Amino acid sequence: MDKKQAAEIDWRIEDRNLYIGIRGKLDTLVAMSIDDRLGELPDGVTSIFFDFDGLEYIASAGLRILYWAQEYAEEKGGRMKVSNISPEVLEILETTGFKDLIEIE
Repeated sequence: MDKKQAAEIDWRIEDRNLYIGIRGKLDTLVAMSIDDRLGELPDGVTSIFFDFDGLEYIASAGLRILYWAQEYAEEKGGRMKVSNISPEVLEILETTGFKDLIEIE
C-alpha cells in the first residue's frame, strides 16, 4: 500500500451481491470514493458485504457508508453484513452504537 493511499479497496459484484474488501484506514477521502461508486450500483444489486480484514480505522464518514449500505440493502430486500472486524474497529462500532445496527460476522 502506498503511503499516500489511506486504504486498499477490493470491489466486485457477483450476481446480486456487492463485495467490498477494505484494508488500511477508512478515512473521509476513502469513504467519499466508496460513496461515489455506490451511487453507480446496478439496480440488480440487493446485498452488500464488507470484509474489514486489515482495516485499522474507520472515520465517521465510513460509518455513514455502513448506514447507507444497511438502508440500501433493506430497501432492496437484501442484507448488509460486515466481517473480519479488528478489535480497534469493533470498539469504534460499539462506542458509536453501530454494533447494534448492523449485522457482524
